[in-house]
Amino acid sequence: MAIEAEIDGMRLISTNVRRTHITELLVLDLLLGNKLVGKCHYFQGRGYYPPWIELDYDPWPRGLGLEVKLFRVFYDILPDQGRFFISYVRDRDTLNMLQSGFSPVDTPLGLSLLRAGFAWFKNWYFPEGGNEGGLKLQANKVLREEDRRRELEELSAEVKTPEARQVIAEMLAKGKP
Repeated sequence: MAIEAEIDGMRLISTNVRRTHITELLVLDLLLGNKLVGKCHYFQGRGYYPPWIELDYDPWPRGLGLEVKLFRVFYDILPDQGRFFISYVRDRDTLNMLQSGFSPVDTPLGLSLLRAGFAWFKNWYFPEGGNEGGLKLQANKVLREEDRRRELEELSAEVKTPEARQVIAEMLAKGKP
């Protein structure tokens, strides 16, 4: 299964799609308008293990105002309890804020993930090594509306920036993403 969508007139396409030694795991390059967004690993799930997508991300779509819409594609692809991992090694603003003690949701990357609908976050600032890769944020798609509300309320107490607080308050008032 390839990842494809249209975002503001630009095609999001998968190229170089290939299976790995893990039957449910695809590796692909993700292009938006013929420009590389990043290398993607897409685990389609197996039994107890929910699907997840990991994107080694180049944050250039943020500068075009497309980042939230891009992340919404991943949100819509993933089933409830799906996980989205996204690297931030090329995102200096996010990296600097995380190193300064801000919540993942306070960062430009985390705020875009939140606006796309994700409600649970973890900063993998020290992955365990091996196949886990490098620095990344994890954003989960929650199962039930009451879980989403609880996660947003917990985030509201954790964030430090007025912008993140405002987005969370709007999401709580609105209900479902």
